[in-house]
Amino acid sequence: MTYTDPYRLTGAVGSPDAPPPTDVTRAGVARTLLWLVLVISAVGNMVASYGGLGTPVHLTCGVVTALCVTALVVQRLRGRR
Repeated sequence: MTYTDPYRLTGAVGSPDAPPPTDVTRAGVARTLLWLVLVISAVGNMVASYGGLGTPVHLTCGVVTALCVTALVVQRLRGRR
């Protein structure tokens, strides 16, 4: 006998309406790497600020941060469709 819980949002395991198992996708790996690079570039920018490094270091970190944010936003908007 299958127990059905009226308050459960998903079906039982193996039922047709159950969500598919989560697998690692390319988009998931890309998103993780983008977040990692974003954090590293933001920390690099802070270190450059406190360390008194030159303008090229600030610009490089800022460009990398902006590219990561743009890529994450584009990936998010494409995923909505």
